[in-house]
Amino acid sequence: MNLLSFSDSESRFFIEKTVRDLIVAKGTAEAAREIGSALGSYTIFDLQYIGGGIQREVGKLPNPYRRCYQPFSSDLLNQYHAFMTKYRIGGFADTRIKDPELWHIYWDITPAQCFVKHRSPHDPFPQLEHPMTKLFYRLVYGYVMLIEGGYGHPVGMPFPGGAVIRREGNHVLCPIRDKEKDFPTALCNFCPAEQDSEYR
Repeated sequence: MNLLSFSDSESRFFIEKTVRDLIVAKGTAEAAREIGSALGSYTIFDLQYIGGGIQREVGKLPNPYRRCYQPFSSDLLNQYHAFMTKYRIGGFADTRIKDPELWHIYWDITPAQCFVKHRSPHDPFPQLEHPMTKLFYRLVYGYVMLIEGGYGHPVGMPFPGGAVIRREGNHVLCPIRDKEKDFPTALCNFCPAEQDSEYR
């Protein structure tokens, strides 16, 4: 069954069970297996809809920014495919979760965040607001940021106005990292990137 066809009650059951299993994971291998099990439930239809939604959003951006951003717009699905390749061959080292407190906070707020609505109820593409679409994002980037130590945006990604995510030595600098602190549930608050001092 397509997860993006789930009712709110079906979505809530799936999300809450997934979150419970992730919160009690004993280490990174178990956590990765739980994430992989949940992501493995998404069908080709679900993935096509999520990818199509991203491309529709990109299509709304003005040029020349759209042309600059386009190569980075597939990061979510690229990260998903890289993760699933590793999951299918069982390629996860088992170590302790680096920041258990941050891990718990991230998953504790996930169920509520999956049901936050930002779009009009008359949106022609309601699946973009579907709780299972939002869970997909949080599963992928939960692994990327909290287990792999990766980043919520790829290095080189531009923002309107010309700022970019950049690497300086061993540090990844983001122009908006600290601007999301007023929104404690934003994914940026869980990203290991540092605020770029040029944009404070």
